[in-house]
Amino acid sequence: MKNPEYALVADNVCVQIGDKKIVHHCSFTATRGEFIGIIGPNGAGKSTLLKSLRGMLPVSAGEVKVFNHPIHRLGDKNAARLVAYMQQEVNVGFGFTALEVVLAGRYPYLKWWENERDADRQIAEKYMAFTGVTPLAHEPVNQVSGGERQRILLAKVLAQETPLIFLDEPTASLDLVYQEEIFRYCQTICKEEKSVFMIAHDIRLAAKFCSRLILLAHGQIVADGAPSDVLTVENLEKAYGLHSAVFFNKVTGNLDIHTYAMACNTNNQTLIHLIGGGGSTGTIMRGLYEGCYQLSAGVLQMGDTDTDVAIAFGIDCVLGQAFSQITELQLQKHKEKISQAHVVILGNLCYGEQNLDNLAAAFFATRLIVIEDTPITERDFTKGKATALYQKLMKEPKVQVMTSETLLEKIKNNEVC
Repeated sequence: MKNPEYALVADNVCVQIGDKKIVHHCSFTATRGEFIGIIGPNGAGKSTLLKSLRGMLPVSAGEVKVFNHPIHRLGDKNAARLVAYMQQEVNVGFGFTALEVVLAGRYPYLKWWENERDADRQIAEKYMAFTGVTPLAHEPVNQVSGGERQRILLAKVLAQETPLIFLDEPTASLDLVYQEEIFRYCQTICKEEKSVFMIAHDIRLAAKFCSRLILLAHGQIVADGAPSDVLTVENLEKAYGLHSAVFFNKVTGNLDIHTYAMACNTNNQTLIHLIGGGGSTGTIMRGLYEGCYQLSAGVLQMGDTDTDVAIAFGIDCVLGQAFSQITELQLQKHKEKISQAHVVILGNLCYGEQNLDNLAAAFFATRLIVIEDTPITERDFTKGKATALYQKLMKEPKVQVMTSETLLEKIKNNEVC
């Protein structure tokens, strides 16, 4: 762990306050240019870890090195020339202007008797311009908005001109615009070969902007790596106790997370198969998944919105090529899943020659819920073949017909089975 390229090394770090162990055996390294988000539930030990990395809290075991220097041996001013730290709660004295606050970031480079020089003022003005607070230079900090105040404090941290920057929830209590601004500033800073550690409450924003995430729970590292490797269903369950789906959002191009407020019975063994397509079952899939039903689907075509939902929720489905006829192998797999299901749901599909076999496969269900939001005649593009098959299916005693709205209400009330 003596490699000079490391900006920071945490080696088996433990922190204990009184009789309480807060951080347990945390080890990782950081290189220049990384934007590292520290995430985890309340009480996970995020702030305690960050303070110990800065040397503000002593470690009970292990060691922290900054550019190969043990942080506890550096002394305050030497440490402040390598690491700038922005606390979660900062009390600014009454009457201090924005410029005066930012100039305070130059303290590591001044003797106790020295005043700020012209060069210090130029550096302060540079970072005030960077964070967009130049017009507030002579405004009292206690009279500006929350977002403006956070940008002033960020300018102060940047004015230290350190290669390492620690930010403890700098976006807390800010609206979305200011939150994104702070994250974007940090991305720009990292392009200058500075390394940023940020404790982040919003894991979606952290996934969008950070190059790397460290997930903590109960004072231990659950996962460390690229956002897509850290934010998994399993890791979110382990750290937050969340029932969730993690997927790449096609609209934004970002990693996205869907979490559920609905009480989830993880022991639910009811297997439900959905016959969908054309967006006819996406909302139903989501409702069933939130209810922790075991799900399968088919035959869905690649590029279909129902397919996107199924993939996002990790639903076991039979997939076919877009605008292609269902193959014999796909149909066989589809029928197998239908026969294994306790309940099959046939969506309010439009039928053409390519997906007519999906309608025929519904006959293999032991119990069938048919969604009818519009008459079959309005959804039949097979010159009547789908209508004839559908009407025959409706005569089966196993069939129960309802609207999407009715089914969603039943799902909400756990009345599907």
